[in-house]
Amino acid sequence: MELKHYLTLCTLLICCATAHANGIDTVEAKIDVQFLGSQATFQAELPTLTGIPGGRQPFYTYLWDFGDGHFSTEETPTHQYVKPGDYEVTLYTVNNYDNGPRPKRPTRKINVDSAKTAPTPIASAAEKNFFNADGLFKLSKNANALPGQDMVVIAGINTAERGRVFLLTNEKIFGTEGFVYAGQTTYNDEVVTSFDDPKNLESLWATISSVTVTQSGSPDYGIREELDFMGSDAIDYFAELYGSYKTVTSYEVAGKNSAQFSLVNLDITPEMLTDTNATVTITGVFIPESGPARVHRLDVPIVTSHDPNKMSLKQSRLSYRLLSKRKELTYKVQFQNDGEGDAKNIRLEIKLPEVLDPTTFNLLNLYPEIDSCGIDGQGPCYQYNTKGPDTLVFHFKNIALPGSKAPDVHDKDSTQGFIRFTVCPKKKLPNRSFKGQTNIYFDKNEPITTNFATGRFRKGFSPIVFAGYSHFIQQPTESDKERVWKNGPMLGVGLAPIAPYRKLYWQVEVYANACRASETTTVYEPGVMEYTEPGTDRRQRYEYERYDRDVHSRFIQLRIVPLHLRYNFNSWVSAGVGALAETAINTKHTEERTYHLLATNGDIAARLPYSNERLAMSRLHIQPFADINFGRTYLGPVLGLRYVYGANQGQFGQLYAAWRL
Repeated sequence: MELKHYLTLCTLLICCATAHANGIDTVEAKIDVQFLGSQATFQAELPTLTGIPGGRQPFYTYLWDFGDGHFSTEETPTHQYVKPGDYEVTLYTVNNYDNGPRPKRPTRKINVDSAKTAPTPIASAAEKNFFNADGLFKLSKNANALPGQDMVVIAGINTAERGRVFLLTNEKIFGTEGFVYAGQTTYNDEVVTSFDDPKNLESLWATISSVTVTQSGSPDYGIREELDFMGSDAIDYFAELYGSYKTVTSYEVAGKNSAQFSLVNLDITPEMLTDTNATVTITGVFIPESGPARVHRLDVPIVTSHDPNKMSLKQSRLSYRLLSKRKELTYKVQFQNDGEGDAKNIRLEIKLPEVLDPTTFNLLNLYPEIDSCGIDGQGPCYQYNTKGPDTLVFHFKNIALPGSKAPDVHDKDSTQGFIRFTVCPKKKLPNRSFKGQTNIYFDKNEPITTNFATGRFRKGFSPIVFAGYSHFIQQPTESDKERVWKNGPMLGVGLAPIAPYRKLYWQVEVYANACRASETTTVYEPGVMEYTEPGTDRRQRYEYERYDRDVHSRFIQLRIVPLHLRYNFNSWVSAGVGALAETAINTKHTEERTYHLLATNGDIAARLPYSNERLAMSRLHIQPFADINFGRTYLGPVLGLRYVYGANQGQFGQLYAAWRL
């Protein structure tokens, strides 16, 4: 083999291996279309799925975008175009339970002449069943959010009212730009605009008298809320709603007697990985020219692979400071029957994190929608109980959840089920991640184990304020031994990681300590001093043999602690060691001298005033220290005792009270 051919082969192998490892869209897919009169039949040529060894049988789900604002989720759909023209057909596939890369998104441009058109389009089964939540406005999705891939949000309007649709993405609470707008197909090619400042819409919000709010997450949650507004209530409501998102896009819709759909393509950035196994919410808002507004919230789980059996936590990024002991956490466990027959009994064994209390379980909603089991337990119903200290068992009994592979099933949502529930912590949670997982039993089959639903706390800092008193254990020896230092109060602030669960962590501080010093010395140094008598201009010179100095000073001792390591023995006792940089700033310096003058009859003691002077900042000194705290070592009040060794600058202890905010 020639060298260049060998190198080419190696390069291709490396590229293929890298693409497979990264899971990017590298596999080719094609679209075939056949017209029979005005009916176009579409079929996809897709690569064979590669199942995960020991896993479920993989399968594709489909979303066909016909390029005219209509869509289908069938494998081989049929469609009729109303207007002649050029259309771009796009197929979005999801490879469930598949171990291979996702196929490239195939597109095909087709020309439709007048002979291939029909007076009305053929509404697909997905379009007919689309408005089960509201009947007027809804969002849906073709896939969960997998970082590095894309997803399609379908916005549907079923009203003759003209108005404007807003799509709100990238919740600010998650921080990252997880979704990037990548174009859309609409009914009449409406112009899409973005809003940097949603407050520009206040005049539009002010006209809204009421709103209907619904929510879904494939399938529908069955949540519906009616809100009436008075005065500026509407402006306040929508300002808060829009303000919770980073990205707002909009397009206008013309009133039609039939349903209108817009297929919005969103690229999912790799940064979304930081919140994998969380659930984000995309919100759609429809504001008509007249009548009540509509809001639909679409929950989108973030995943590492396309698996319809999943456990997710809505609040995956928590604020530790705002999380109280009884704060509710919202979980969702979703599942899909991927067989050909109906599933009669489905049991969910939910292993909750040990810090949560399963007895606080509160069911929010579920699908299939059935009632709680009575005494006899007959008919479709559900029941739940706890199993051990941290396991919750939820049982769907005597139901008929259809299989996705059944030939008569066209609505994939009907093959899925879920429960949404809240639980509370057993106690104040430690500031560390916590995981939950679910085993799903379909009838008598082996269990399917979901992903880990992981909750994490956002990184933050804990401000510290403290006050105390400083006491000299050993006087400084840097100056004359006659100087006496007196104690004084101290005030300071600090910063540390909020409620560190690791026993060893860092802390920084800045604090100031007020102190006084007095000194009386005799200087044996003959000299001449000049003195002007009060009330006169007569200036006299006196010889002296020695003089006594009486000095009083006040200082602010500024201490910066750049290196401080603390260790939490438990939630009540901690200790720390470190080093501080200390300097003294003189705030007042008074000196008086008593001169021993030379005269004919011997020494004469004359107490004459001496001019005051202010000393500059002293040089910087490094001093090691050690301390111990008693109290709420994570957040709250503590009492502390610190010993500082300053060598020539003295040794002192500090007694202080601090509060970690």
